[in-house]
This record gives sequence, C-alpha cells and structure tokens, in this order.
Amino acid sequence: MPFQKLPLWVQLGAFFLSVNAGIINVLGLVTVLHQSVSHMTGNVSMLAMALLDWQWSQVIYLFLVVVCYVIGSFYSGLILGNSHFLLGRRYGLPLSLVAIFILLCWILLPYFPRYALLWACVAMGVQNAMISYYKGTIIRTTHLSGVLTDLGLALGYRVRGLHVGKRRVILHLLILIGFFIGGLVATAVYPLLQLNSFLVPVALSFSLSLVYWVIYFRYRHFQK
Repeated sequence: MPFQKLPLWVQLGAFFLSVNAGIINVLGLVTVLHQSVSHMTGNVSMLAMALLDWQWSQVIYLFLVVVCYVIGSFYSGLILGNSHFLLGRRYGLPLSLVAIFILLCWILLPYFPRYALLWACVAMGVQNAMISYYKGTIIRTTHLSGVLTDLGLALGYRVRGLHVGKRRVILHLLILIGFFIGGLVATAVYPLLQLNSFLVPVALSFSLSLVYWVIYFRYRHFQK
C-alpha cells in the first residue's frame, strides 16, 4: 500500500496520539515541577547545565527522566519487535501501558510529585516508540522537532518544483495541530481539575487502545 493511500484511521490515530502527548507535556509543565516529560533534548541540555552548576539533586532527577523515557521505548520494542507500522501488531498493549503509567503518575503525584512524573516519562517513551516509520516516513507523536523539519523540507521541495506527497504533509500537520490542541486542552482543564487533569490522557489512551483492539480483531478475522 503506497503512502498516498494511508488509511484515514491511521491519520486520526496519529492525531489523537499527538493530542495525548500535548496534554501530558503541558500538565508536566504546569504542575509542581514545571518539567517537560516528552522533550528529551531540552532535558539533556538542562542536565548538562545542572552538572556544571553542581546541582546534584537536579542532575540525578534529570538523569532519571532520560532513563525512564528510554525504558518506555524499551517496553515498546520488547512488545512490538519492530518500529515500522504494520496492521496486525498488538499496538493496543503499549497504548494500555501508556494509560496505566499515566494513571500511576496521577496516583503518586500528591505524595511524591517529583518522582511521580517519571511514570509520565515512561509513558511518553512507550508512545513515541510505538510507530517510528511508515513507508519511509518518520512518525513521532510526542515532540515536534522532526515534524517541523519535515514540513520545512516539504515546503522547500515544493518551491523547487519537486513532487511532495500530499498525504505526508497532511500527516505531519495533523501531528502538529494535535499537539497544539492537546496543550490547549490541558491549559483549559487544569485550573478546573488540578491533578485530576491527568485522568484525561488516561481516558484518551484507554479509548485509543480499545479502538485499536477492535480494528485489530476485525483485521485478524478478515485475514482468516
């Protein structure tokens, strides 16, 4: 199946995953620690700064943030065995893990806020590693650097008169818009629900998991 025929439900899946990440990342920023849980580039930079300033508690914490994100990616690799999207793989399992880890974060936040957010880092690692490639296109749903790079490249190619896949651009725009909408949702909901706002991405992750399981079993049924 060529990329130009990417199913609508896959595009919507990427959109809602990016909404999920946008919500979680903003909640990490507006809660007690103002800590990004999905943008590891910034966290590694902060780690280097903390190390030079001899802020050892911050060094240890930021190191754990990065390690937890890697652990989340490890879980996805262990469960799926491949980062190329293929209908029939059990993506419902890592989606359920994302929900469970965010739920653990919500449970622990009132008592151990500094380390409760580490579970959110694990969740974002799981989500981002679920689907990394589709038909040669890199797909990331928890941060936007790669998405913005690809959109800029597409614009440059277009100006040069080169062919640019429409569906490829639409997919990246959906991820960008989804992440932005997720941030808006988190910012609007947090003053009303406070820490209970973390239940929103829990519900969204579980819903996406259930939807995928329906698609998965229908696919397996028609394959017989």
